[in-house]
Amino acid sequence: MRLFTTLLFIILACLVSTANAQDTYPGKPLRLVVPLPPGGPTDFLARTVAKNLSVALSQPVVVDNKPGADGVIAAREVIAAPADGYTLLFATGSMPATPLLSKPPSFNWQDGLAAVGKVGRISFCLVVHPDVPAKNVTEFVAYARAHPDQLNFASSTLGELMVASQFMQATGIRMTRIPYKGGAQAMPDLLSGRVQVMFGPVTLVQANAKNGAVRVLATLLPQRSSALPDTPTLAEAGYHGISVPTWQSIFVPAKTPHTVVSLLETKLMAVMARPEVRAEIEQRAIFVEPSTSQALAATVEQEQAAWSKLIAEYKLTQE
Repeated sequence: MRLFTTLLFIILACLVSTANAQDTYPGKPLRLVVPLPPGGPTDFLARTVAKNLSVALSQPVVVDNKPGADGVIAAREVIAAPADGYTLLFATGSMPATPLLSKPPSFNWQDGLAAVGKVGRISFCLVVHPDVPAKNVTEFVAYARAHPDQLNFASSTLGELMVASQFMQATGIRMTRIPYKGGAQAMPDLLSGRVQVMFGPVTLVQANAKNGAVRVLATLLPQRSSALPDTPTLAEAGYHGISVPTWQSIFVPAKTPHTVVSLLETKLMAVMARPEVRAEIEQRAIFVEPSTSQALAATVEQEQAAWSKLIAEYKLTQE
């Protein structure tokens, strides 16, 4: 009886301690793990969100860049962290597909991570080095067909690889992939001509396109971008259906208490609704598209099924 009473007391004490911890959350700085290196658009967006979320939560939100393996390194680190709401993952749209690149899957996204909310969407484009003698997509395809396997293309995420694979299949061209940990690392090689082609974020190439250091041939948007109003879309160039998810979102370890997830979701939605935050983000050609945790979880589930088919169709594997 005495043992039972002692155990009951311990259990009740733990429950009270957990409840108190949730009531006072957040009581210390948070860590936002980013799957790409500093300097790129995902890093910019993550730091902008972290800066404003810090104010909303009255606690620092520290960005921790963990690039590599198409986001697997960052995702696994967050999954292994305590499920207390102090470790967050800033995920890109292609990351839920990365476990599917290996058989069996390297980890289970739904079992390991819980959705907090979507932040925005990065716009992508087809960009080439000026030495490529093409002023538009038609000329580029003709040149690439005449020079099979002679053009190098940079890619740093599964999404960028998928876009390039779709484009090569649609056009019948062949290019050689050069993998990078992030777009910011690929950009110097594109500027120097070491790689000649990239399907990358508009915000990453915008300034260099204006000064002629690179040439943007098309965007992957449904309509023309205000950041590049004179640049046609791939659909306008005659190539339809070439796209991948480019959303950016926040996740936490799967067993994080619902009250903590709900608080993070509420604060995140409030931050993304602020006009000054939207303006800061949208000037970088990034779309602000917040959504709830429930909507994000549904999106991941739907897209994983589509990704599974695409990975099998294009025979993609982990680099």
